[in-house]
Formats: sequence, structure tokens, C-alpha cells
Amino acid sequence: MLVNKFFKKLIKKPLILSLTVCLLIMPITQTKKAEAATFIEQLLYSAAAVTLITTYYNNVDNKGQKESLASTQKQTGVYENEEANQRIQNMENQLLTTGLIKAKYEIYINPKPEVNAFCTLGRVISLNKGTLDTLDDDQLAVIMSHEIAHGEEKHVVTGIKKSIGLGFAVDLLLANNQNNTVSVLSNIGANYINNEMFTMGQEREADNLGFDYATAAGFNPGGAAASMVKMRSMYGELHHEGLAKIVDPNNHPKTSDRVNNFSAKLTAYSNNHIKVKDDKTILIDDKEVITPAKTDRYLAEERAYLIAGNLAKAYHNNELATATIGGDGSIYIGSQRICDITENDISANELVNRINAINTNSL
Repeated sequence: MLVNKFFKKLIKKPLILSLTVCLLIMPITQTKKAEAATFIEQLLYSAAAVTLITTYYNNVDNKGQKESLASTQKQTGVYENEEANQRIQNMENQLLTTGLIKAKYEIYINPKPEVNAFCTLGRVISLNKGTLDTLDDDQLAVIMSHEIAHGEEKHVVTGIKKSIGLGFAVDLLLANNQNNTVSVLSNIGANYINNEMFTMGQEREADNLGFDYATAAGFNPGGAAASMVKMRSMYGELHHEGLAKIVDPNNHPKTSDRVNNFSAKLTAYSNNHIKVKDDKTILIDDKEVITPAKTDRYLAEERAYLIAGNLAKAYHNNELATATIGGDGSIYIGSQRICDITENDISANELVNRINAINTNSL
């Protein structure tokens, strides 16, 4: 019996042992739910049902990666491209160097053209081809890290449990049908990629952890905000208001709120030296230094956050080295490359002079 199989694994836990004993002395039949009229009986069955669901999905999440990968790839399809696969493998390897990521992940690319990604049971992560086509590595690293954070914090397991509901879980327990229970729970898990149930709080946590993972791995601290301004330009705020919010509740913060959060984290990383005003103008110690122009590759707002991120890396250790123009024409502070200058930006000399004037006054 599935219930007994799960309980044997948990029998050493005092609370579960108590619940098990109580349940074993009360025969489980199809009509038992109706007979369980007392509050204590209902409480016991509810607790046992939650234990059953939690144990099943934790087991799948921890040990069912191979099966989950096959099932998920069957649903989404797989984009086979050696260069793209190597790109995400290199990125994952760089993220793992931090030691912050404890679990093992299977990451693959699906052929969808939109900018999106998801994490499902078994710590399987899928990135849309459109995400790789649209974002650079510093931006993409945060998307990947965000999904890894969902896996590290077991948000998928929590979300599936929430989607099932207590009443349905009790019904499965009382049905006492191992094959049916496994089949139902397996189907719910397999369909989860189409019905994600992360909470707003979990999404914020994944944003914050994703930023930390990517930044610790050496990616640009401005990549997070840059990825969000790009997504906002393509899809808007991705947030419902009024009646729409009731019909289809939000589980992600407004995209602009995510931009602002990542911008604040960038500033904190720079020891409060670097800010981006109105998503456009970069400030060092509250003095404007450049409002980057758009290019064929980047929006002006993307460039603002990516340049600010490079500045934040330079200021992170409070090493105020002299800004220079390198032999390749790029701007540097010490060994940290800051940016290239385009024909629609201020001149390289002007930017260097502004940075050095601020740094001189800060000494």
C-alpha cells in the first residue's frame, strides 16, 4: 500500500509515528471520510494526506530527475544546437563555481520563440530558444539563476501541493488505491509546467537569489535589470489589475518593480556609488556621467544598466582606479572594462574625464 510505503520512511519522526498509529487503528474505507465526524479524526486524516503528498513530490523532486526530464522534453520539444547547448553549459559551470548552488540540475533548450524559462519537478530547467536569441550572457545568467533558485528553495514542490488542495489529498488517501494515487499525482506533476503556482513571495525570492548567484559567479550585476527592461519592452508589465487580477491572479511582481529591485541591488553591490536614474542616466556618487544611446543590439535602458553594472563591479571593492581609454577603444577603470562608446554617446575622453573628476573628489 502506497500510504504504508511512505510512512515506513517517516516512521522515526514522532509526529508522523503518532499519526500512523492513530490511522492504523481506524480502518480506511471508501466511506470513512463521511464517518470521520470528529475534529480530531479530520485533523489526523488531513495531516496524513499532507504527509502523503509532500513525501511523494519530495521523492520525485529528489530522485526522479531522469523521468521528469524525459516527460518535460516530450511536452516542450528540444532545440538541438551544439553552440547553444555549449553556451548554457558554460554558463551553468560558471554559476556552479560559487558553491552557492547545492543541487544538480538538468538544463535544456526548447524551441519556443518567446522569452521565457521554467523549472519543474526533478530540478529540470528549460530555457526557450527565444530567451537565448534575445538576451546576452549577463542577462541570460540571471534568468537561469532565477529558475535554479526555484529549485534550490523547492518552490515547485510547494506550488504543486498548493494546487492540489487538502480535500482532494484526503480523497486520495482514503481511496487506498496505490496505482490510482501514483497515476493521479504523476499526471499533476507532469502538467505543472502549464500551470505554475509560484507565489509572489517565491518569485521575489527567486529574483533576489538569482541576482546573488549570477553576481557571485562574476556576471554583470546590471544584467538582471537589463533583462527586465528588455522583457518590459516586449511584453509590458505582465501584471493584471482590477477584475483581471481576480480572474487571473498575479504570481510575478510588475516588471517595473522587478527592474527597480534589481537596480537597488546593483546600487548596494557598488557600495552605494552607482545609480541609474529613470532607467536611463548613470550616476556616480549622485553625479550624472552618461545617458547611453541605444544601439542595434541594445535598448538605451539595457545599455544603462549593463554599463552601470560594470561600474558597480569596479566600485565593489572601493578601489577607485583611474579611468582610461584602452587600446581597443573601450573605457576601463583599472582592469575592469566599463563600456564601448558609440557615435551617439558622449565622447570617450569626456566620459573618462567625468569619472576621474568624481573619483578625485572622492579621495
